[in-house]
Amino acid sequence: MMSRRPKPVTKSTIMTPKTAMMIGILSVAIIFSLSAGQEIDSGWNKESVPNGNGTAADHNGPDDDKLRVTIYYEALCYDSISFITNQLAPAWEKLRDQMDLKLVPFGKAYIDDSNPADPVYYCQHGRRECTLNIQHGCILAKLPFEKAFPVVACLMKGIRTSFVQCIKRNQTVKAAVQECSQGQEGAKLYKGYEDDTNRVATPLSFVPTIEVDEVYDIYEQDRWLYRFENTFRRNYEKKFGRSLD
Repeated sequence: MMSRRPKPVTKSTIMTPKTAMMIGILSVAIIFSLSAGQEIDSGWNKESVPNGNGTAADHNGPDDDKLRVTIYYEALCYDSISFITNQLAPAWEKLRDQMDLKLVPFGKAYIDDSNPADPVYYCQHGRRECTLNIQHGCILAKLPFEKAFPVVACLMKGIRTSFVQCIKRNQTVKAAVQECSQGQEGAKLYKGYEDDTNRVATPLSFVPTIEVDEVYDIYEQDRWLYRFENTFRRNYEKKFGRSLD
């Protein structure tokens, strides 16, 4: 709350003893009410759930000491495959404790939802890419991120990688991912990824596109794409004043 500058005391602002007593009682009541409210609020633990994206899997948002990085990509895009395999995955293995990473598998796709009951998907690399984008979204939704990302990274090693092979260490969610990918849950997730992507640009000028702390800087894209780890370290030190070397 902003503090107000005290008014000068004049004859008209002098209070009678009776008025002062009433104001004093009212002030005590207000202070007690605010204190009680603070105690209730501080004791409220927000429920943590696997939200499938980002390293912070709770409702509190990204960790304060992590740098938020968002990757907008496509499942069959060669540049996305190369970036995730050669830049992002190795850096994440080293810096996961300092990185709040979010993946958005949509890219330059388009959803024709003129008939909401039967949306039509268009993807830059064909129908199979749309199917795989949705599958990635379901993996991110069904697993905590630290388990989901290795599965996605495995799938992004090539255009013919096997879901069965990549999900092998997470067999308990295999059926759930498949059901999600083929149903309304996957469609809803994909629509959300379209909305996320459109907030950056419609369409994206290049895939993959990288945001840092929800800010897209076109002039920094090449540094992130080809020198991700070094660029992450530099940005982390700039933000938090701590070197990761």
